[in-house]
Amino acid sequence: MAFWRVPFEIAGDAAPRRLGEPADVSWEAVDDDDERLLEVLARALETSIDPRDIAAIRAVGAGALAAGMIEDARAGQVYRSEVEWWSIVAFKGEPAGVVLPVVFRGCARGALDEGTIYHLGVLPEQRSRGLGRLLLGRATDTLLSHGVWRIFCDTAAENAPMIRLFEQQGWTRLQPVEVSGPQ
Repeated sequence: MAFWRVPFEIAGDAAPRRLGEPADVSWEAVDDDDERLLEVLARALETSIDPRDIAAIRAVGAGALAAGMIEDARAGQVYRSEVEWWSIVAFKGEPAGVVLPVVFRGCARGALDEGTIYHLGVLPEQRSRGLGRLLLGRATDTLLSHGVWRIFCDTAAENAPMIRLFEQQGWTRLQPVEVSGPQ
């Protein structure tokens, strides 16, 4: 099965986002064995509009997909990250979304890594509050602070809200690409 993805990039020398945060927003730290991270990621995936996520959920379920994504991001084969880079955003004390910034292995230029946002998701009942903007800004700032030559991400061609979010935050939109995914 093939899916269309819309890639975006932002240069490693971009200015930090420095987004103001509403009083009702807080951030939860993630640790190495964080069930809350798994729960929030799985709940966000359950309502994903990304056809690749939908196909994977049909195949293995949202919980198994979330666990596999976390394991993949931590395994160090393709990506490398620090657990403190990952964040759960809470709205009025309730978990509202998650973001998992990572860097690619083998894609450094000199001393600078190439970053990506492995996954960003906002729970359905928390959408339309600007939390996606905060999650993307936090992940971008985390990777820029780490030292990257660029951050490269993509989203499903069907994901108009995420496409708008990347564009609103000054990311450069690249040509769509077709990728294969789970059957």
